[in-house]
Amino acid sequence: MPLESPGSRFAHAVPPSALRLACFLAGLLTFLSWEVIAPHHAATASKARRWLVNLGLALMNGLLVTSLCAACYVIALRRMAPWRVGLFELTAASPWLRLPAEIGALDLLTYWLHRGYHRVPLMWRFHRVHHTDLDLDVSSASRFHLGEVLASGVAKLAFVVLLGISYQGLVAFEIVLLLAAQFQHANIAIHPRLEPMLWWTFVPPAMHRVHHSPEPEETDSNFGTLVVAWDRLFATLHTHTASSPPFGLWNWRDERRLGLARMLALPFSRGCAATAEGQAGTGERLEPGTGVPKP
Repeated sequence: MPLESPGSRFAHAVPPSALRLACFLAGLLTFLSWEVIAPHHAATASKARRWLVNLGLALMNGLLVTSLCAACYVIALRRMAPWRVGLFELTAASPWLRLPAEIGALDLLTYWLHRGYHRVPLMWRFHRVHHTDLDLDVSSASRFHLGEVLASGVAKLAFVVLLGISYQGLVAFEIVLLLAAQFQHANIAIHPRLEPMLWWTFVPPAMHRVHHSPEPEETDSNFGTLVVAWDRLFATLHTHTASSPPFGLWNWRDERRLGLARMLALPFSRGCAATAEGQAGTGERLEPGTGVPKP
């Protein structure tokens, strides 16, 4: 059953970059309002200083993501191209079955990419920028280094080619991923009856707050983006639900060291390749093979 025609019509009617920007702004305003009405915790760091960094990165990343996504969308729309030999092209599944399967496949890719960013020293250099945030709110969802955005985009591009992800599947995943990231990072209180159910279905803010703890065993857990299933399946779920911060990394607590220019240069600083392969008792990440904590 062809998926190209509806996707092509939609692509011409609503440019993907415009749709993504609209969803970003809608999510930002929605969760920011929620944070004002029902915050989970009091601010633990200067919001003005943090938002300057986070939204500065969001602006730069937005330009890069637009270019990378454009390449992915072209490949997804040209589903009959001879070099596009994805598994989904070999199936005759209904779009209503194929769409959730594609979203699930991309979510699984994102889970393993996230684990890689925590385990591979070179990848951690870039992902570390995200974990230096001293508080969590909706702006934290945009705190990613350009290098990480580029690497993730290239991986997604390869996945689209190999699996034959449809245009609809790619657009749907991008939108759901964006809103899910904003939801997970938002400083919002969830109804106590709803939150336990989310721990078995979709990743709730409480689960992702554990991931942003400075304690290494918590930082290196809860890698899921959309669903909790991957963390349960691969035994990376950590259910500690301490209601109070801190967030960030123990050896990056000085706000003066966390400006935008410093964050852009962080991956290239000496000693930033440490991963969770070795850990100090204080929760510091160590230079692999040395046992020496690095700032």
